[in-house]
Amino acid sequence: MKKIYLPILLLTLAVSSCDTFDKVPSSEWPSEGAIKTLEDLQFAVNGVYESQTSSIDAGTNPRGSYAGDFFLYADQRGSDFKAIGSNKQTVDVYAYQATKNSSDSYYFYKRFYLSLARINKVLEGVKKSGLEGAEVDVQVGELYALRALFHFDLARLFAKLPCNAQASDPGIVLSTEVFESGYTAERATIAKTYETILDDLKTALDNLPETSKVVTAGHIDYWGARALRARAYLYMNENSKALEDAKYVIEKSPYKLYTRDEYETVWTKVGSSESIFEFLITSLYNAQRNSLGFYTHAEGYAEAGITEGFKTFLQERPEDVRSTLIAEESDGGDNEGWYIQKYPGRDGEIYVNNPKVIRLSEVYLIAAEAALKAGGADPASYINDLRKQRIADYEDVASVTIDDILTERRLELYGEGHNAWDTWRNKKAVTNAQVPAGPINYDDYRTVMPIPVSEINVSNGKLKQNEGY
Repeated sequence: MKKIYLPILLLTLAVSSCDTFDKVPSSEWPSEGAIKTLEDLQFAVNGVYESQTSSIDAGTNPRGSYAGDFFLYADQRGSDFKAIGSNKQTVDVYAYQATKNSSDSYYFYKRFYLSLARINKVLEGVKKSGLEGAEVDVQVGELYALRALFHFDLARLFAKLPCNAQASDPGIVLSTEVFESGYTAERATIAKTYETILDDLKTALDNLPETSKVVTAGHIDYWGARALRARAYLYMNENSKALEDAKYVIEKSPYKLYTRDEYETVWTKVGSSESIFEFLITSLYNAQRNSLGFYTHAEGYAEAGITEGFKTFLQERPEDVRSTLIAEESDGGDNEGWYIQKYPGRDGEIYVNNPKVIRLSEVYLIAAEAALKAGGADPASYINDLRKQRIADYEDVASVTIDDILTERRLELYGEGHNAWDTWRNKKAVTNAQVPAGPINYDDYRTVMPIPVSEINVSNGKLKQNEGY
């Protein structure tokens, strides 16, 4: 009989009124003997991945995950997307209406800290099990890489970007161990937050082999961890280090840029040539009506359509294959408009789309931006290499500006969770048609989400709210 991993460590955590999401107590987990074999460990690690693909709240709520809300967050807040539908599932995000009582903040916070708690419990179980060996090291490496990713994305949501902050500014609560019931935590500084992210990535890289591409769909490998570190360094304005990591992935990894001919076909595929890390979404594990497909199509919630300006921007580039991934859609009602076509669903299921968290094209763009900012390198070469695989009859350019690079990111990565953060990271303002009060500058308090009031209330005064809320 096939073993199911859910009973081992992928359980729904019933957080009591005296416990907060960032410190789920060990009493909520199964006994110390939960991990005894490598197979136990592998199923437990699978459970960590699954925690970001489907429901929380006793299996009833799919909000806040990479499979839906979170992955579209920076696009919905950016300049190119707009809500066409009127369901207002994510209105606090796209209209910048979040308050300390907002459900979006609550579910982002809850989702990520429950995933982190699972990681820490599995790591504790590994230590107690005495398991050793190369295969165990790989599982441990994946856990550290995921812990770094989840902390990084929590920090993007709930703290200032490090390139726009002082080192002593508040970061996030760090979840790096299993906490006892009643423990209350404070927010680490920005400096400590990113130091912890980098420490976990180093541990991940020390445990993961760099010899080959990941063989298990939906798992992160050495190259995913190294690409994530390049992204983190870029956000930290550590551009020479970002360039070093990006170059290494480009030159050494087995991943290859999509060709122009295959670009339109890759979005329904699992583990395509350029996708360094993606979460595996299936008909059993998905975000249902809060999924990428349901948000980005007229027959769904239609809360991630595209603006007239972005449609025109793409249509002005007919020689660029990336301009083809939009279409006019109608549900026969009020949801008529233009939508991206990156999330058509697999096997006829609109809910089933893998979020491509890290693609090789992003690594080329990281290299270009880092090279430009660090100086002494050739940023144009990375842009030229990427454009050759996207634009018919392309001719190389001799130089690029930061605006050229941001335009390339806008073309390549739309609908993949980058736009608003790319803008603010470069100290620019987002102009969002759904915010009539004007542009959202990089130092606007609304670029950061509020800490949920439920967390503030049970922290014994230790957890401080973000300014403006």
